[in-house]
Amino acid sequence: MAEKKKRFSNLWFQIMSVWKSISKTSLFLAFVVAPASAWWWCFAARTSKMGAYLLVAVSLACFMVGTIVGFVVTSYGEEAGTIGKVRDWLIGGITALTAVQAGQGGGVFKKFLLKFTPDENDPNQFGLVLSMAIVYFSLGFLFMFRWRELTWNVQLAKARAERGSLDGSRQTTVAVQKLLVQLPPDILTGVQDISQTDVSDKEKEELRSALYQDDVNTFLKQADEASKSGLVLGWEDIYKVANIHYYRAYFETQDQHIVQVKKALQWISRALAFNPLHADLTMKYADMLGDDGQKSAAVAVLENLVVRPESPAVAFQWLGYYLRSVPSRLDDSIRYSDKFLALFLEDNDTKFNLAYAYGAKYCQELKKSGKTNDLNSSNRKQALDLLRQALAEDPKFMEKVADKWIKEKKGFECMRGDPEFDKLAPPDLSLQK
Repeated sequence: MAEKKKRFSNLWFQIMSVWKSISKTSLFLAFVVAPASAWWWCFAARTSKMGAYLLVAVSLACFMVGTIVGFVVTSYGEEAGTIGKVRDWLIGGITALTAVQAGQGGGVFKKFLLKFTPDENDPNQFGLVLSMAIVYFSLGFLFMFRWRELTWNVQLAKARAERGSLDGSRQTTVAVQKLLVQLPPDILTGVQDISQTDVSDKEKEELRSALYQDDVNTFLKQADEASKSGLVLGWEDIYKVANIHYYRAYFETQDQHIVQVKKALQWISRALAFNPLHADLTMKYADMLGDDGQKSAAVAVLENLVVRPESPAVAFQWLGYYLRSVPSRLDDSIRYSDKFLALFLEDNDTKFNLAYAYGAKYCQELKKSGKTNDLNSSNRKQALDLLRQALAEDPKFMEKVADKWIKEKKGFECMRGDPEFDKLAPPDLSLQK
């Protein structure tokens, strides 16, 4: 018994689903127009001594002509370039032809309707056929007009959107998701090449394959062509293109890296034009600005972001990194780094940023005082303590300290020769002048 009730319930659900999917216009035709037409054809055939088949034929013929005209008139979207031209010709042609034929006593239209009139000399029969032609032509036109405007055009627009999505879109989505999951969140803090990260060689190869697969290349090519031809791309497509170009910047080196950064900036800007409050894209925009040498612009973007409630915490870390190289804003660099470190106490990159900032402040002290060293400086002590903590977790980073922080002379070079600082370097790493 329970099984029968379940089957009946499923059947009833299916019937109701079909019923809801049928438009009200179709129901009106099926349950009102069709029965009324059948009664009218029988009645008119008896009273006018005409064959019912002729009345049915002229009614259906004019109904179909009306639906075709309604279909052409309601052409939409892509149809405007094809059927739309036929529509313009049809409307203009019918208008002109009707005026001419009316002046000639009916002309072609009259000859057509007389084909359905047994007695051409009986004006009553011709009047009946003419009235039925007008009524059913109007019904066909209104039926198609309403159905197209409320149902077909909506469904066609959705189908065209799905059909018109760029090839490789799904594969590109998978690639972006893989990159978001596998790349470390701090990959961009001072990193211009994927080789500078702790990502394993196997993962690097998987990520590169995902970024440069044929489907993704096709997707990017179609996006570029659509952009150049003036076609409007949707938010999702632009977002995917921006992400792919952004992550590709970390797999390109030397001159190609700069070219890729430019492409990433171009597409991220387009995406932000759609959604200017998108925090993730704003971060990526700032990062590409920094890679492009526009660090002041990157700082401005990030400082506008951190005051918003949806800002990610890593924005504080990035500001600490960018501002540590700006002599007038070392205190701001320390403040932002401290905010991030308060949330993530063991973050080693931020400790390196703080060590650099305190070291740069110490160098400024020495320059102002004219001293070669000041063992009692609190900035020196902070720089050494933080650097010692960070190197305990990542001793290999001392090579970067020697190559970037000391030799390039960007504000930290005064630490070279400091007895405690030199002790931090391994024996095989020379820090001598």
